[in-house]
Amino acid sequence: DGHADADAITRLGALGCEVLAGPETASLPPWLRAHGRELAAVMLCRHTVAGQYAALVRRHAPQARLIFDTVDLHFLREGRAAELSGSAAMRRQAEHSRRSELALIDAADLSFVVSPHEKALLAELLPAARVALLSNIHDIHGCRRPHAGRRDLVFVGGAGHPPNLDAMRWIAGAILPALRARLPDRQVHIIGSVPEALRAELAAPGLVFHGRIPDLTPWMDSCLAALAPLRFGAGVKGKINMAMSHGLPVIATTLAVEGMCLEHERDVLVADDPAACVAAVERLRTDAALWARLSAAGLDNVREHFSAAAAARALAAALPA
Repeated sequence: DGHADADAITRLGALGCEVLAGPETASLPPWLRAHGRELAAVMLCRHTVAGQYAALVRRHAPQARLIFDTVDLHFLREGRAAELSGSAAMRRQAEHSRRSELALIDAADLSFVVSPHEKALLAELLPAARVALLSNIHDIHGCRRPHAGRRDLVFVGGAGHPPNLDAMRWIAGAILPALRARLPDRQVHIIGSVPEALRAELAAPGLVFHGRIPDLTPWMDSCLAALAPLRFGAGVKGKINMAMSHGLPVIATTLAVEGMCLEHERDVLVADDPAACVAAVERLRTDAALWARLSAAGLDNVREHFSAAAAARALAAALPA
């Protein structure tokens, strides 16, 4: 998109990555013409990008394995948003994304999805396509503080992502009022980019906006639980992985835990309406053993399915030797 942080480019360079950014992005076609024959594999991320460059890669790097990283199935997320909103325009967008993504998956040598749910869906829609699982990657931070003394809730996500925006509106309008009717002093902390106008619109007693922050640890170490009240979306949810990587129990909707190898009561508490969410908070507040069990199970889930080691195994199988 023409935007790149100079420090991030330097750090990538130290790892051996050459970065084309800013005005240099326009030089990608000539770069491929010059270097395409040197490439063993090309990974194109998101259908809006892959749709622009797949044919160019085939032309200038015909020997390279073309890998399409879906990031998440956009048509699935957009279709669910259209169903929730009833918007005809959103339905048309979802159908456009569906055609684009399925065509790219069919044409690629290999496509990555982030969840077993999406892999199974593509097996039905495109049984001959080559699809592999490569999910989110998280460091394991561990639980640094026990149950005692924890009290508030945290939601991590920027308002620029439609599922997050919808969740913020639901928190402010229904979940937080129900929670404070039961526990008047509890707060929900929103961490992520939220424009000032939206903050003013969503302002409610107990709702605290922190914006983008460099380190989540203070909230991961002090909050009782993380919220993931998503009503539409696709893929797997980084906000859930992130909380669990710190040993913080999560209260989430059924849709939010889809494809994440999580089970209600074993790794997570599932709550699909405000009353259920408040009941889950009460359980975690009063049951230290439950809190500790969910904390440990969440850490185990990240280690098994969302760690660097799990991703390394997937990449080793996918990339040319």
